[in-house]
Amino acid sequence: MTATHLDDGVKRKRSTRPHGDARRRQILDVSVGLFAARGFNDVGIAEIAGAVGITPAGLLHHYPTKASLLLAVLQEREMRVEAELARYLDKDEDFISAFLHILGDNEKSPGLVQLFAVLSAESLSATHPGHDWFVKRYESTIADAARHLASVIDESALPDGVTTETIARWMHGLADGLRIQWLLNPGSLDRHETVAQFAALLRPYFQPANRPS
Repeated sequence: MTATHLDDGVKRKRSTRPHGDARRRQILDVSVGLFAARGFNDVGIAEIAGAVGITPAGLLHHYPTKASLLLAVLQEREMRVEAELARYLDKDEDFISAFLHILGDNEKSPGLVQLFAVLSAESLSATHPGHDWFVKRYESTIADAARHLASVIDESALPDGVTTETIARWMHGLADGLRIQWLLNPGSLDRHETVAQFAALLRPYFQPANRPS
C-alpha cells in the first residue's frame, strides 16, 4: 500500500472516531437515566439500545457486556467528581470547603445522585458487577480524603482514637446517609447545609492557619 493510501486510511479512521465518541456519550447518558430510575438489574441492553436508537448489537459494539457499560457509567461519574474536586482545590480551597461545594453541585443533578444511591445499594451483593468497583472506590476515596484532611486538621488536638481517617469516614457516611433521606423526601432536609453544620463542629480542630478569623 502506498503512503497516500495509508494516509487515506488514517484519515478515514480519524473521521469516524468523533461519531463513535458521540455515540458512546449518548449510550452513557441514556444508561445513566435508566439505571437511576430503575437500577441495573431491571434495565436490559435491548431497552437501552432502543432508547439510543440503535440495535443491541450496535450497543455491544461499544460496550461488549452490560457489566462493562455499568462500570463505564460509574467511572464517568467518578471522573466528573474528581475533576470538580481538583478544580475547587486549585482555587486554594481546603478539602472540607471543596467537599461541601461538590455536595451542593451534585444536588443540582438529582438523577445522578439517585443513580449512585441505587447502584451502591444493589452492589452490596458480592455477585453484582459493580461490587468490586464500589469497594475499591470507597477505599481510595477515604484514603484520599484523609490525606487532604491532614493539611486542614490538627490531628494531635483530636480526641484519643480519632484520626483524619475517622473524620473522612464520618463525612462520607453522613453524606451517604443523608442522600437516602433526601431522595426519599427531598423537602425534609437540606443535605448540604446539614453536612456543613457537622463540618463547623470540626473548626476547633483546624490547624491555626485554617481557622476562620
